[in-house]
Amino acid sequence: MVKMATAMAMAVLVWWACLAAQAAPLRLPAGKGAVAQGGSVTASAQGALIRYRGWLLAIDGAVPEERPDIVLTSADAGHAPQLQIGPMRRGLPLWSAFELVKGSARLRITALPGSDALPALLLDFGDSDYRIVIPAAPIERQAYPLLAQRFPGADLALLLHEGRRVMLPLGHGSAQVFGAEQAVPYRFSKIKR
Repeated sequence: MVKMATAMAMAVLVWWACLAAQAAPLRLPAGKGAVAQGGSVTASAQGALIRYRGWLLAIDGAVPEERPDIVLTSADAGHAPQLQIGPMRRGLPLWSAFELVKGSARLRITALPGSDALPALLLDFGDSDYRIVIPAAPIERQAYPLLAQRFPGADLALLLHEGRRVMLPLGHGSAQVFGAEQAVPYRFSKIKR
């Protein structure tokens, strides 16, 4: 009985430590150069590169010219989305969130229910500055208008379409998709809420 109580107490302590670790943001060193106020997304095969206020994120195998701050891999059958910062690698189970700070810029990455039982990632830059949703599974074109309802507050969706990532601005009434035909990055700026 004592062993069981000790094991239970240890499990509660580990659970509490995990919650505390999730609550405290991970701080990354700020860059030395000037920080651009806007951002950009560049599609790269099944992945994308995201730049925003000093952050550089490589999504799903996109390879930047410089070292990214964060490497994200979408969920696949049997595996949660993965987050890598330098040598640290971590899974993001459904409903988990991971918060980071670089200089004065914040980023929260959350795993949310997506289509086909695969979690989608929601990137929330700053104090609701800009939100990008990254579904792991392809979505039928006729379901695109539902994305803004399914992920309220998201400004841009990075969708898988015919083996490539394409960008769909959300909440603008028009469903203009930018993908392989767009040779330049999609540019965005802070959204006032």
